[in-house]
Amino acid sequence: MKNRTGSPSQIKPFFSIAFYSLRAMLRNRATVFFGFAFPLIFISVFGLFGGNGVSLTVGIPDSLQKGSMYEALSGSKAIKVEGGSEVELQKKLVQGRIAGVLKLEETASSIQLSISQADPQQAAAVTSLISGVVNKLNLKLANITNPPISLDIREVSGRDFKFIDFFLPGIIGFALLATAVPNTAFGLIFLKKTLVLKRIFATPTKGSTILVGQAASRLIIVLAQALVILGVGVVAFNFNLVHGFFTVTDILILSVIGLFSFLGFGLFVAGLSNEENTVAPIAQLIILPQFLVAGTFFPVDALPAWIQPAVNTLPLAFFNTAIRKITVEGLSFDHLLPQLLGLAVWSIIAYAAASRTFKWE
Repeated sequence: MKNRTGSPSQIKPFFSIAFYSLRAMLRNRATVFFGFAFPLIFISVFGLFGGNGVSLTVGIPDSLQKGSMYEALSGSKAIKVEGGSEVELQKKLVQGRIAGVLKLEETASSIQLSISQADPQQAAAVTSLISGVVNKLNLKLANITNPPISLDIREVSGRDFKFIDFFLPGIIGFALLATAVPNTAFGLIFLKKTLVLKRIFATPTKGSTILVGQAASRLIIVLAQALVILGVGVVAFNFNLVHGFFTVTDILILSVIGLFSFLGFGLFVAGLSNEENTVAPIAQLIILPQFLVAGTFFPVDALPAWIQPAVNTLPLAFFNTAIRKITVEGLSFDHLLPQLLGLAVWSIIAYAAASRTFKWE
């Protein structure tokens, strides 16, 4: 069949290339493992964290677990009291396994709090909490019911934010980048070495049709990955979909955008590589730093301040920020313009570099 310009139609070659490329990927055990099983393993492990809230562990020797101070701490949701001998508790404090050790004197009116610099943040937090409890007890003992300065605490409603709510969107980005870069590069190198591309070029099939067909097969994989990851997250770990079906739709649309943004890097790697053995090292130079620092497993804010501006400009960082705005903040695409622009810029850079390095043979 020919189109109006007289050139052979590219529809049939497109579907053939997409179909056989998809079948080849699904038959590849590495693709199935790293595309589906590996992300699910990560979710299953890290989904168990962060479900019980945050509390500070304070050690109080067994012999001193009595009195008004002990009762006040035992009733606090923010503090977990741990017993044991004074020697055992001090050892745990030095190791950073507990935030502090309280020594409640039976006769004296003072309370001794021991903290360790093993974890300065926990030390500061437990000092503040214990000071607050002590101040409340002092006011009660002094019969002061109307102090000159009062604290008015107002609690607003909000959803329970779990670690899985942060982690799962990053895993979608993780799976997407792994599919777009090394998977694409390996697939094209294989087609070159087996002379499949050369045979295809003997037909009227255009080079653009080959690339679009390859992209279409990976698009199906990426959408399937996102749906499987979301399904496991919702069913097994109660992952929150802020706007239900609309949130899922936005995630899928963003995944499509991310895939076509990252595919340029896969073509670039395929252009630099002549055989399968050189694909992995080059691909890892592109994807491994992003996996580690671009907000996949922990917030970018946890990094030193001087490196955060550079990290936030990475392609995967743009995607991770965008998808978390959808899943965590419940925002729509009109709030993602900076991240979408960042992905577009990286797309231009990647495809421009790929056009200079990619070879069909």
